[in-house]
Amino acid sequence: MNLFRSKAKPDVDGYFTTVAAEAVQADQMTAVTINRKKIILTNFDGELYAFSAECPHASADLGKGWVGRYKVTCPDHEYCWDVRSGRILWPEDETYRLKKFPVKVEDGIVKVKLD
Repeated sequence: MNLFRSKAKPDVDGYFTTVAAEAVQADQMTAVTINRKKIILTNFDGELYAFSAECPHASADLGKGWVGRYKVTCPDHEYCWDVRSGRILWPEDETYRLKKFPVKVEDGIVKVKLD
């Protein structure tokens, strides 16, 4: 997993510059840090997704987990979330949601907007 730290200020729309779009490979996680907040970038079928690296269940580092087929799995308790919607996939009776962030590509660079 790659790690990139951004110390820059956001653009006028609130997006922070991160990594080159080509660095975010399919079915892999790329970790970036923006203002001391670790974010995971991933790519499925050409679509980019950005979500918090902190597990909403027990605060584990999701960057040490697994990603594949639109799903991220926590390394501690194997809770799973859909990276497209943030909804929990397993266990089904839980209500935790994955914190997602708006992401876009401009001039070949991935940009992420924090709240």
